[in-house]
Amino acid sequence: MFNLVLTVLFAVLLCGCGPMRADELSPSVDTLAFSAADGELLARDVARDRTKTTFARAHARELGEAVDHEAEKLNDAEPAAQVGNEKAEASALADEISTALGQLQASPGDEQAARKTQAQLSKLAERADRLAGTL
Repeated sequence: MFNLVLTVLFAVLLCGCGPMRADELSPSVDTLAFSAADGELLARDVARDRTKTTFARAHARELGEAVDHEAEKLNDAEPAAQVGNEKAEASALADEISTALGQLQASPGDEQAARKTQAQLSKLAERADRLAGTL
């Protein structure tokens, strides 16, 4: 019985359980900001017809997967009281960035749509940068 208690205690300590703090939220927000900014550059190249469709699709997919992974981590985490609003904002940003990257991935040859996606990702990157500055 004592071994079981020690095992459970050790597992809890290793998993990093507990409320998400600002220093734990910050890297996720940085990843979102980077992904949105990188997606903006990709969308700009698509809008200017300066990239291959296959590259645009693959890169948008990679960025989207990174954002989706951050969204999963954010949704699984219980925030500390001090970062509850920031975590909610980060989750919303992740969803919006993922959607924009998904549009780029689905239509990597649509220059007009890419211009809209570029503007959208630019705004999302700015929001993520502002959010990162509050953490």
